[in-house]
Amino acid sequence: MKSLGSTFWFFAVAVTVVGMFSGCENRVDLGPIADAGTAKSIRDALSSKAPAAEKKAAVGAGWGTIRGQFVFDGDPPARAPYAVNKEPEICTDHGKAPLQETLLVDPATKGIKNVVVYLRDASRVNDSAKPKSDSVVFDQKECLFLTHVAALTVGQSLEVKNSDPTGHNTNIPGMSFNQLIATGGSVPIKIQKESTVPMPVNCSIHPWMRAWLLTRKDGYFAVTDDKGNFEIANLPAGEPLEFQVWHESGAAAGQGVVGTSPGAADVKWTNRGRMELQLKPDEQKEVKVVVPAKALHL
Repeated sequence: MKSLGSTFWFFAVAVTVVGMFSGCENRVDLGPIADAGTAKSIRDALSSKAPAAEKKAAVGAGWGTIRGQFVFDGDPPARAPYAVNKEPEICTDHGKAPLQETLLVDPATKGIKNVVVYLRDASRVNDSAKPKSDSVVFDQKECLFLTHVAALTVGQSLEVKNSDPTGHNTNIPGMSFNQLIATGGSVPIKIQKESTVPMPVNCSIHPWMRAWLLTRKDGYFAVTDDKGNFEIANLPAGEPLEFQVWHESGAAAGQGVVGTSPGAADVKWTNRGRMELQLKPDEQKEVKVVVPAKALHL
């Protein structure tokens, strides 16, 4: 008859989980598996929501707007071409591969494109920032995602389209979406949940293809344009606001970006790439953010 100790030993199992993404990237070495405490700290660092008990009630009144520009401090590195290794007749321009979009800086203004700014938690939402229900086209052409960074609200649809004469396998692990999009075809995705940070979008067939998708429960977000400009209108005034600033090359936690705002002394920054400020009713606040090279993985 087995002893009680040996019975316990028999049922003690060590479980090792090996993950493999089915996206367009090759197998990735995920490194050491974090323990429960470390995993929780990472989740807390990236979480876009405060615990329910700590959520601040609305204390202000009225609405304000923030607008501004993100500029690179210094000369950005030259853009390297993508490593196009399949279907060059479709994916290159007469053998010349497209340049990478991981850091796009306007040569005239030094403005940084595709910086994402979004309010982490809104105590109240203006009608103009309520969730939308329309559809946004997300196209693929010449083996690139035409929208490198997309941002939508819960309730909208993302129309994943393929304008190439070859198939693309679009993979969004954060949404459990992984489908072949045939030539000239499209597949809709209904946005059903909020993401804390932008999610990667890949192609299993063409491994250099990558884009990013942010989904939020309200419209208090912006993606900077070609000159680094952004605007978020009708924000809650009269109370503290905390914005997450994100870029795919961001060096802070969760790819956050830590900048400086010398022209706005009342704007505070955290080491997680969060910008804190307060608006007055009807205020139109201008913020110019300077991003040093050390704030990005270059």
